[in-house]
Amino acid sequence: MLSRALTLTYDTEQYPFQRVLSHYVFKVRRLDQLHVVWRRQNNRDKLHYQDNMALRSLMQRLPDDSPFYKVYHAWIAHVLAPLYGGKISYSAHPKMRVHLAGTSCVSDFHRDADVTGRLDQINCYLPFTDVFETCTVWCEERYDSNIYQPLTLKYGEALLWDGGLLKHGTFANQTDQTRVSCDFRFKAKAPDRVRPPWSDVLADRQPLTQSEL
Repeated sequence: MLSRALTLTYDTEQYPFQRVLSHYVFKVRRLDQLHVVWRRQNNRDKLHYQDNMALRSLMQRLPDDSPFYKVYHAWIAHVLAPLYGGKISYSAHPKMRVHLAGTSCVSDFHRDADVTGRLDQINCYLPFTDVFETCTVWCEERYDSNIYQPLTLKYGEALLWDGGLLKHGTFANQTDQTRVSCDFRFKAKAPDRVRPPWSDVLADRQPLTQSEL
């Protein structure tokens, strides 16, 4: 795992993301076997990139008052924000992700700051299934190393890391499990109230200015 990245653990009974998505969105018993149900529903053995996008869109279109967002905002308020002085600015609508077993890459390798122009944000990777090997995001071990490792997490864990300046992306999912996850960026509103190790997630960066992005 990355040297400055931090793994949070939380109670999945109190914050039942997996149960909410299984019941209200995908209508499946197991999120990590979503590909099996999707193949059967579409009467196809082979799934493709567009299948991931179709299922992802079901999550992206959830209304603000949906059960998912109630859990999401409660998790932010009671699990993440207290580590960062109690108040953070964050994505009200995170990026939803689906990577079905047996499908191709769903994200080319990139640095978020090259897209957003923001150097002040921490990434949070919040999976709703176990993620490992090629059913997860791969990230540089060190800045500009071009040596990648999988971000391995269990359901009930979240990763705080520097997706702004560490290149990351995905490979074809060659496992027999589907990944369902979300990710978002955030920053503390009162950084002077944040203590190590939470204040150190971006600490290994070399000095960088906006003009260098």
